Amino acid sequence: METQLAIFQPFRSTLSLIVRHPNLLFISLFVFRYLRFVVHVFSYFRYRPSTLSKHPRLKRKDCTVVIPTCCPEAPAFSHCIASIVQNSPKVIHIVAVGKEQEKQAWSTIAPFISGYPYIHFKVSHSDEANKRRQVALAIASITTHITILCDDHVVWASPRFLRAALAPFEEDRRVGGVGTRKHVIRHSGIGLFRGFWNVMGALYLERHNFEHRASNAIDGGVAVISGRTCLYRTTILQDPALLAGYLNETFFFGLLGPLNADDDNYLTRALVKRNWKIKFQDTSDALILCDVGVYPKFLKQCLRWARTTFRSNLCSLITDRSVYQAQPWSVYALMISQMVNFALFYDGAMVWTLTRTGFYSGSVLKALCVWVLASKLPKLLPYFWRHPRDLIYLPTYYLFAYFHSLIKLWALLTFWDVQWSGRDLASINQAAMGEKAAQGPRVIPEAEYVNFSDDPTKHNTTTMPPRTPTRPITQPTNRQQRSTPQPIGTPWAFVQPVNLHRTPANVLQNQLAGRSWPALWSVRERHAYQDQGYHGDHSPVALQFEENLATRSLTPKSSSNKRKRTETTSFTNQTPHPLPLTPPDSPPPFRSLSTPSRMPETPTRSFVRADQCGRLHEGYYPRRICKL
Repeated sequence: METQLAIFQPFRSTLSLIVRHPNLLFISLFVFRYLRFVVHVFSYFRYRPSTLSKHPRLKRKDCTVVIPTCCPEAPAFSHCIASIVQNSPKVIHIVAVGKEQEKQAWSTIAPFISGYPYIHFKVSHSDEANKRRQVALAIASITTHITILCDDHVVWASPRFLRAALAPFEEDRRVGGVGTRKHVIRHSGIGLFRGFWNVMGALYLERHNFEHRASNAIDGGVAVISGRTCLYRTTILQDPALLAGYLNETFFFGLLGPLNADDDNYLTRALVKRNWKIKFQDTSDALILCDVGVYPKFLKQCLRWARTTFRSNLCSLITDRSVYQAQPWSVYALMISQMVNFALFYDGAMVWTLTRTGFYSGSVLKALCVWVLASKLPKLLPYFWRHPRDLIYLPTYYLFAYFHSLIKLWALLTFWDVQWSGRDLASINQAAMGEKAAQGPRVIPEAEYVNFSDDPTKHNTTTMPPRTPTRPITQPTNRQQRSTPQPIGTPWAFVQPVNLHRTPANVLQNQLAGRSWPALWSVRERHAYQDQGYHGDHSPVALQFEENLATRSLTPKSSSNKRKRTETTSFTNQTPHPLPLTPPDSPPPFRSLSTPSRMPETPTRSFVRADQCGRLHEGYYPRRICKL
């Protein structure tokens, strides 16, 4: 106890000093708030996005887009698919809620299937409108290197979006997640009232773009990789421990939950905890467009986002604590500042403490008010530069900014509420449950059971024995089972089916025995993508055989003094090799596939069949006269 009190003694001394000196109290409030502002303005212009590689290793075919949806019939969903197919990812996996929505999703994407045959479309469904479970359902089947999670109402603004968003993975192999710039679609001709809420939503995301770009330029930190569109390395998402926590996240020391919302915050914290880097790619190509609700939906969204801020930031600061070492500046500038920045109360506290200082005057108070209002403008300038007509909403923006403090206060008092505000998920779940109930329980016909015990009275009875919990329930079928693949016989040995792609072609030919000669094959895997093998190469497999002239058979040879011939064969692995769950300390050297293989000192032997004799002969020319 004495040790703990000694730790907090400096803080208590500092706090008592500030309270006794009103000037220090005002200065502390002012510096705590505007130090972040000044540093972020400077770092905003120091930010540099990841540059595009002329010869990228990661391409569009290395991406799978997962789209969880609960409204596949909405026009926004069709616009979302139309923008994604222009970027030509390898797979687009849509996860709906219930079988009816799955059918609707197939109907919506039918024109895109015929128009983009090189894209693999997949549609599945979950029995519950739960974004986490929908995403987890798709993650297990992903085979590409990069997984992109995309909301069903998001539009990718450029057909070069994927190339720009993949650049951070190319630039630094320790980058595990990438976020992008977000703009709200500005609708015209919707009236002043609806236009006001549209502009407030646009300014809300514009402030996030400013904060994320500035903080990411300092220590690589962001408040969250927005779930509207985010990119991750697939091996990170397929970590069983991460998926288990993702599906069963609780908060407030495990007393509340599980959570459906806050999914993007969980994945962001998981990257920091596993020492992966995060990159915010702020370019014109890496841009997404999205819609936010109008009144009253937008207020519910703000309430949900504010609750998420308190839950996630407290988890990072108290439970995980990895962020203190990985992103020290973001701890102050993003996490703590977001939780204490109640503009209505904070600005009022600064004005009140100013009146208690020794340098208070009317002109100083006016200067403070002008500074407070002017400091809110730099984050909004990019938006008003694009939409100068919306400057008429600037006075109302200040009113909304102070009103938002009341929303944050209510969110703090009701942080335990985990419902997904802004969407009626209850009715969607009821519809899905209604479909499941209408189908009825699955009835499996009872198979005839024959008892071969010594009791003749029980023979050929149709009564099934009582099932135990460990006995599987199987459904009888008359369908023939697929035969087990058999090994392929060669003059040297039998080759298992799983190793056929590793065996040189001439070994698989049906050759006749010739004179005794040694042969050594070394098969060494090489990967087209450098991430696949940096944790260790595959050991070469060497096999050597010699012919037994008496039995006309080939047996493995233990050693040979003759000159050995080595062939190196490269294969391109089509499935991603599992990466470690933590990033490498330093990137390994890149091994290009263009490196020539080792050439043997003697020409490669070949076997050709003569036109007339029908026997195989060993030689170096495609044709030779048979003299046997």
